[in-house]
Amino acid sequence: MHDVEALIAKSDKLAAGARQFESAIICPLVQGFSLLPITEPLAKELVGYQTKTRVASAKPIRNISDELHVLAIDISHNSPVAYINTYYFGGQGGQDALVWDKGNLRFSPTSPGYEKSWPNSPISQALRMIGVVAEAGEDEFDTLGLGKHRHTHRWAESVK
Repeated sequence: MHDVEALIAKSDKLAAGARQFESAIICPLVQGFSLLPITEPLAKELVGYQTKTRVASAKPIRNISDELHVLAIDISHNSPVAYINTYYFGGQGGQDALVWDKGNLRFSPTSPGYEKSWPNSPISQALRMIGVVAEAGEDEFDTLGLGKHRHTHRWAESVK
């Protein structure tokens, strides 16, 4: 089983964007990136998130909350940000990835080539777009160590 929902961006920019949330946990990765796991406490805290950001379009995928969508857009004004979501059980499932930069959606399921396989999975494509560089013989997902924890809450527990 692999069930992870998170935002990934440059560490300092992600930390600055999440600073206002008491339950936000920043998980350091390599290459100056960090992961913000969307835990249950953070999802609850996000409800009612208010910002000056106006979202001109509908959510790009149905399983991202309105508030997380807006938070990602807000963070993207200072740094490209990727949303990742994995949902595998018994070898079945999938993954979603989105990228925003300067407030605009740059990568989504409607992007050409979105449904490719390794080493160009949607998550690896998204990570590449925000600046992750794959190590030799690995994709961007593996380079960041995203297989280290298979559940969102395990990422959060890893830095406590």
